[in-house]
Formats: sequence, structure tokens, C-alpha cells
Amino acid sequence: MNIQNKKIDNRRGFSTIELLIAFAILLVNITGILLLSSGVQGQGQGTAALLYQGQSVSVNSETNQEAIHMAQGLLEKARADSREDFNLVNPYTGSNPSGPLTYTETLNVTQPDFFTKEVVSTVTWEIAGKNFSSILTTLLTNPEAINGGDTCGSVLEGDWTNLQKTEYEFGDDILNDTSSGFPITAIQTFDKKMYITVNNVNGNNDETFFILNITDSVLTNGDVLGKLDNSPGAISEGLSSVAVDGTSYAYVANAYDSSPKTCIENHNCAQLQIIDIGNPSNPSVIRNFKVDSSTSGNKLANGTSVFYRNKIVYLGLANATSGPELYILDVGGGGMGGTPSSPIVLSSIEIGNGINAISVKDNYLYMASPHSQELKIFNVSDLSSPASAGNFNSLSGSGNGKSMYLVGSKLYLGKTVPNTGNDFHILNKTNSDIALPELGGKNFTSSINGIIVRNYLAFFITSNGQFQTWKIDDPTNITEYASPLTLPPGSGGGLQGTATDCEGNYIFVGSESSNDKGYISVITGGP
Repeated sequence: MNIQNKKIDNRRGFSTIELLIAFAILLVNITGILLLSSGVQGQGQGTAALLYQGQSVSVNSETNQEAIHMAQGLLEKARADSREDFNLVNPYTGSNPSGPLTYTETLNVTQPDFFTKEVVSTVTWEIAGKNFSSILTTLLTNPEAINGGDTCGSVLEGDWTNLQKTEYEFGDDILNDTSSGFPITAIQTFDKKMYITVNNVNGNNDETFFILNITDSVLTNGDVLGKLDNSPGAISEGLSSVAVDGTSYAYVANAYDSSPKTCIENHNCAQLQIIDIGNPSNPSVIRNFKVDSSTSGNKLANGTSVFYRNKIVYLGLANATSGPELYILDVGGGGMGGTPSSPIVLSSIEIGNGINAISVKDNYLYMASPHSQELKIFNVSDLSSPASAGNFNSLSGSGNGKSMYLVGSKLYLGKTVPNTGNDFHILNKTNSDIALPELGGKNFTSSINGIIVRNYLAFFITSNGQFQTWKIDDPTNITEYASPLTLPPGSGGGLQGTATDCEGNYIFVGSESSNDKGYISVITGGP
């Protein structure tokens, strides 16, 4: 630490009064900024700065150390939150009284890219009308998200009480195809690309899988990087869900319910399809994968949902009268020799109903279902032998588990109507080996088809064609944060929200009309 001070001349004959004056100058002439450098343990390197604003202020080293300790504490909590869930690291401001002083603690968080957060911890205080600050900074990374993980930014930028929406008809505006069809079933965004699936049972289009460039928030025909027909030579039901492993492969749930169930594995006889997306301009199906679960009418139980994590694929099916509804597949990470072109079934789970949504975090598998228990939970620490680990069954009404989102110790569950109780539930999943306790909920009188949670806000897409924004930091007092947006094609069009995902500060929403036209809305905070 360097302190600028008057040089004391210790020449022989220096008078006592001159010495006293020199020492007085040393004590009072501390001005400007005093910089400290230190290594910060954890992810990245940190820099510390202790700022003294004003002049002629004596420095209390004990107060300084206390402020630095507080700033370090903020960073340590941010690191711990990051290890639990990258989306828990968000801006914070609070006061911390200590003795005669009250310190103001501020955590500023910015995201230079989808996988990194820059965190600045600042502690300020005031003495005798002078302001002081202690500052620490570090970088936190999210390596788990690099291979197909969540790229939604939890840091809210802009005014989210003033939502901005841009609408596109998927066929006309983006594909330059005015034919009917293209009802969007799923959206997966990852690292400036959007992967879209279409179920065209009532349409006349062939393509059912699309890759779009989303480097900016404006979508045009020029942003279509590639597309394919998952069932060439026939217009079939198409696809219902998509998950990607980053930039190599997409795993899609096939909605085609083949008949008979004894069909030979091919594009019309497979609940899972694996698509090579290494060359976005020329995606290609490298494997159709059939599992032997069937429904009444001698048909295969079609694929309804899919989730990818750490080279493991979790495939959900419609309600099967014979066979399980959930399959866990090794595509390179289960130690059984599976690959994307040759998946291997590690295990399966029969839950007694279809599966609408799947999520996996740590060692737990979560499934939203029309089952009497709207949420089913399994411990998958041993992928070859999943064990039941809990459930949630709303006591306030029926309804079906439809959508969910996980952040930290909370699970956000959306349900369908009719439902006499809440359509939205906030659950504590800290201990998933028991029935999950409910922290709070809300009745919206419409099905919640999709959920995005960012910091203290939850965003819903609903069956009545709305995009809703709610403040959820107090689960016992959930309040509307912004006026609902009407999704295209507008009220009276028989529309509903069908899919949603988020990247950075943008939320992408798929909706469809009564005549099966698909739409995409790009939503962000206002200026």
C-alpha cells in the first residue's frame, strides 16, 4: 500500500516544531484513491479497490478491514450460488449496520456472454460527510451450459414493466411460405441459434425441423440456416419436442403414432430421432430410434418430450397401455458404449400416464404429467436403476402437470385447466425424497403451457394466447408485474401459446391460430 505524503527531512538540526508539522501533514494529507490488489480465490481472478473520496480524512484501518470482509462475503455468496445454479447470481443491494456505521452492500452483475458473469461487490460507508468504498470483482463461469445448457440471462436488462414485442408469422415472414401449417410445438435456443419443431397434422407443409440464426432480435427469411422433413415422402404428425447437445446433435421427439406397433424402425416408426446439426445448412437424421411402448389401437406410444444432459437423453412418451412412458438413453455418457447414432437404453420408468415436460438437475429427474400426481420425481444417481424420490399432488384441485422451470432450490410448476385450485405452484425441492412442500401459488384460470423464470420474475405463456409477467420473489404474495401481451394472431383467432425459450435478454414464444398457422414473438424489456 502506497501513501502519498510529505517527505520528512531528517537532517541534523531539524527543529522539534518542524517535526511536529511534518507529522501533522502526514496524518491529514491522505487524498485521492488508495488502491489495493489481491488474488480472489474461486472462479477467475479478482481485483480489490479501497476508495477514499474527499481530502483530509484520517483512515480507520479496522473499519476498512470490516468493509473488505463484507465485500469478500458478497463475492463468496455469489460463488456459492453459482455452484448451486448459475441463474441464482443476480444484482443485489442491501444495508448492513455495524456499530455506529451502516454499510451499503451492492452486488452488480453483468453478462459479457451466455456462459460468464462479471460480478462486482461494493461496500460503501460514510464518515464525517465523506464517502468511502471497498470494491472487489471477479468472473464466474457456467461450464455446465456449454454443451446444450440454458443460455437464458437471469440478469434483467431494460424495463420489464414496459414489454417490447415483435411478431412474425413463421411461414410467411420467415420461411417465405404462405401455405397453411407450421404450428410450432417446441423452441430450443442455444448460442445464437434457434431450433424449432413443427407438428403439421393439419397442415400441408413438409418440413418439420428448422434452424434459425438469432444473432440479433430481428428474424427474416435470411435467418433460416437449415430445415428438414423428419418423415420424407409423407405428411405426418411431425415433431413435438427438441433438445440439443450444443452444436453437434439435436434430439427430437417424434409425434407420429405408428401403426402397427410391430413396424420396422424408420422415420414413421420411431419415437426418437437424432439429427446431425454440425452443418446447420444441411441437417440430417442419422438415426430413428424405436422403443416398444404402445397405446390402444395397436399403435406405438408417440414421443411427447425430450431432455438432454451430459450425453444422456431422457425421452417422454404419451400414455402407454403397454410399456413405460420414460426412457433413459446413453448417447455417449452412460458408460455403456452408446453414441448418437446408436443409443442404448439404460433404464425405463412406467408412471401410468403421459409426460408433458422433463427436467434433470443434480441427481434428480422431474416429470410434469397428467397423472394424479402432477409432478413425479426420481433419483437417477444410478442411471440403470432410477428410484422414486417424491412427488407433488395439488390438494386444491385436479389439473395436469404441463410445464416447469427449476432455479436453485425452487421448482415452478404450471398446470392445465379445468382446475379448481392454483394453476401455478412454487415448490421447495431442497429435499426431493419427500412430497414437495408448496411455498406459494396462483390461480390464472388458463393453462400454463410454458414457464421462464429470470431473477424475481416469472413469464408464462397460456392457453388463452397471453404472455404474462409476474413478480415471484415473495411466493406468498405473487403480483402482476406488467400488463399481459396478446400473442399473435390476436384475440379471437383461436390461438394459444405453444412453446417458449430464452437466450440472453430475449424471450422467444411460439403460438398458433385455429387454422394451424404458427407464429414467433420476440419479447424483451423496454427502454
